[in-house]
This record gives sequence, structure tokens and C-alpha cells, in this order.
Amino acid sequence: MAGAASRWRNAAGSVRVRTTLAATLIVAITLAVGSVVLLWRFKASLDDNRRSAAMTRAYDIASLAATGRLPAVLSLPNQDATYAQVIDRAGRVLAASANIAGEQALAPPIPFGAPPAVGRVANSPINGDGASRLVRVTAGSPSAPLTVLAGYSLVGNQFAVHDIELGLLVGVPVVLIVVWGTSWLIVGRALRPIDAIRAEVTEITALGLHRRVPQPPGGDEVARLAETMNNMLDRLEMALEKQQAFVADASHELRSPLASLRAQLEIGRATAENEADWQAVIDGALAEESRIESLVRDLLLLARLDRHASDPSRLLDRPDAVVDLGRVASAESYGRPRRGGITLRCDAAGEVKVPVPEGLARRVVANLADNAERHAATRVTITVSENSGWAELAVQDDGPGIAPADRERVFQRFTRLDEARASDDGGAGLGLAIVKDIVARHGGTVAFTDCSEGARAVVQLPLRPASPSAQNGPDEGPPPPRKPTSGRSSRQRPDRPVAEGHQPRSAPRLGTAG
Repeated sequence: MAGAASRWRNAAGSVRVRTTLAATLIVAITLAVGSVVLLWRFKASLDDNRRSAAMTRAYDIASLAATGRLPAVLSLPNQDATYAQVIDRAGRVLAASANIAGEQALAPPIPFGAPPAVGRVANSPINGDGASRLVRVTAGSPSAPLTVLAGYSLVGNQFAVHDIELGLLVGVPVVLIVVWGTSWLIVGRALRPIDAIRAEVTEITALGLHRRVPQPPGGDEVARLAETMNNMLDRLEMALEKQQAFVADASHELRSPLASLRAQLEIGRATAENEADWQAVIDGALAEESRIESLVRDLLLLARLDRHASDPSRLLDRPDAVVDLGRVASAESYGRPRRGGITLRCDAAGEVKVPVPEGLARRVVANLADNAERHAATRVTITVSENSGWAELAVQDDGPGIAPADRERVFQRFTRLDEARASDDGGAGLGLAIVKDIVARHGGTVAFTDCSEGARAVVQLPLRPASPSAQNGPDEGPPPPRKPTSGRSSRQRPDRPVAEGHQPRSAPRLGTAG
């Protein structure tokens, strides 16, 4: 019983039932009001016509009396419903229609010159059944005034009104039944694709995201809903594939250093005989541990970036901070471990503040510098400047460079070019992917541009928040970034110190993408 009651409530609350009831109710109210107005107007029109006809007959009879041609028996059309009398001032009947011959005066006379009067007779003088209406007009002369009485039975009016009422009583329910059935069929047909979409979505799981909901032909709302659902499923499938690829790549990257670490420990246990041998084993294990730690740190940051994609400022404790990008670049240049044979130079313009948390800004500079140092031959140059309302960070090396076909691909996660894969410290291919995620989530762009030698990565960030909720107020943000220039901006000035002569690092801090 409970299940049946629940199904009944669900059915009663369905869109199909509600829409059908609403349409039928609207039509019922409209028909009811229309029927009442129709009956009222029909009765009024019928009575006006009969009264006008009676008034015309009375004046015709008055004209006959005025010309002395008044007959004793008045000839009338439709004597089953109409009658007439002519009486003098004393109320004597001078003439009458054949259907009321011999009847006394039906009403008292009215004074000569009085306006026409219309009255109601309770019992019709024709057959004594039903009411009738009587019209009185004056005739004759002031010295011999006459009163003409012309009446008509209301029984015919009642029969006509009854026929209309009977037609409405039969027709209105029939119309409502037709409206109900038509609405039920039309709404059911309109909702059938939605039910098919619901049924298909119910069957779709994480293992079946390749399935799509049926899309009906045409461009109506249901078709657009199906198209939107399929687009959403496309995005979900792509996100799932991206997540699965990310997990697979992360597992693959972690497996290599772990296997190397295990192999070194096992070899050391089997072959090390003195403290020097064990020191070499420990140094190798620490290098692999550093590589694993770096990879795990990068994976954690990517996961946090994905989690807070809509609000990257939640990644740090001070989300509203505005950082001086030039100061960050200079500090990162001085604080980096030295690498033999590589000269690093940092040129920064005066304060170039960007609405990026300082920790993320440091990560952008460090990743780009790591990537440049890894492929540089002798030098790396970092420049910070302003360019048409945008902060511009450029990191250039004098290495082999990046082919134009690979300049977009290197920003994908776990992407490493062949040279990087052959390198001992090639990293995991996450450094540039992290840079792109951080920059994109703060309204900026990053790309490798043409340069005279090596590779040149250019980051452009807005100088003020792009959203009205940011600290600079509800402005519209900076204009779109210009195409990065291949040289330094005219606004650069070397008012920052220059760091040179870096020494080798024990292990790579971040992965590479180039």
C-alpha cells in the first residue's frame, strides 16, 4: 500500500500531470466565464429584439388609428406568441388581435403624449402559461386619446435560452475532455526525449562515460538540453582520462627512482665492505630520495592547483598579497645553488607588483630558471619589466632551444623532449606544467618565443586583479597582453644586482619539460 501511495504521489506530481491539469483548468475557467457572458448577452439581445418588434407593431397600429383605418380585429404575425389591443381613455377595448378577442383591457391607459412604457405580465393572455412583456404607446388625439398595447410571450425566449444552456452543458465537458486528452498526448510526446535522457544518464557510470544521451532532431529546448548533457559527458570523459593518465604517469615516474634506490641498497648490502663503499651507497640513495621528494612535491602542488582551480588564492595563507615580481626573481637568483659553468644574470625594473601569492610566484621563477639552467650552455638571463599594463618575466638560455612544433607540447604534464629524457637530471616533466597552471589561474599567459639563440620563455601577468572582488576594486582589469617581444623592454633598467657564477646542484629541484 505504501509503495502504491508513493507511486501515485509521484505520478500526481509529474510535469505531465501538472501541465495537463493546468491547461484543462485554464480552458475550463475560460469556457465557464464565456458561457455566462454568452447566456447573458443572448438573453439581453433576444429580449431587445422582441421588445423592438413589439414597439414597431404598436406604432404601426397607432398609425392606423390616426388615419381612421383601425380594424376591429388586428392582424399580427405569429399569433402564437404576440398579441395587441387598442383601448380608449376609459379602458374600453376598441380593437384586439384574434388570439385575445373578448379579453378585457390588459393594462390601464396612459396619458396622451406620455413616453412608451414597457411592463411585465405574469400570465400570458394567449394561453395563460408563462410570463409576457407588454408595450404601451399613445395614439389618437388629445381630445380622443387612445392607448395601443402590443405584447409578446416570453416562453419562446425561455425555450431558446434553454437550448443554448443544453448545448453548453454538453459541449463544455466534451471540449474539456478533448483538451485533457490532447494536452496529455502532446506533453507526453514532448517529455518522451527527456525521459530517454534520464534513463540513459541513470545507466552511465564512471566506467561508461563513453555513452551519450539520445539527442532529438531540431533545435528546441530538449535538443539543446541533450546537446548540453553530451558536452558535459565529453568534459567528464576527458577529465577522467586526464586523471587516469596522470595517475599512470605519476606511478611510472615514481617507480624508476624507487627501483634505483632499492637496487643501490641491495648492491651495497651485497658488495660494500668498508665505510667508503657505504658512503657512496648512502650518497646515491639520498640523490634518489631527493628526486622522489621533488616529484612528490610537484605532484602535490598540481593536485592542489586542480582542487582550487576556481580560487587559486586559497593555496597559501595570505591569498590577498601582492608581490613584487622583480624582488622575487632577484631573491631566487641569489638563493639558488650554484651550477658549474652556468652564469645567471637577473635584470629587473623598478617595482613590478602582481596579484599572485609570493610562494607561487617563487615557484614560477624557480621552475623556469631550473629548466633554462638544465639546457643552457653557458648563461641564463632573467628579466622583469612592465609591458602595456602587464608584468613580463622572461627567462632565456643559450642552449639548443626548442623546435616551434614542441613549444606548446612542453607545457603538458610529464612531457619531456628526447634531450631531457637522455639527461641524468631530466626531471619528471612537471616543471613547465606547474608554471602554466599557476600563470593561467592568475589570468596570465606563458609561452616560448622566438629569440636569437637558445630558448626564451615569457610569462605575462596582470598588474592588478582581473576580478571585481580583488583588492584594487571593481575595475575591468588590464588590456589583453601584447605579443611577447624578443628583446628587453625599453622600461627595463638594471637597478638590481647581478648574480653570476653558479655551482652544481646535488639533485634537480624540479622536473623539466624541454
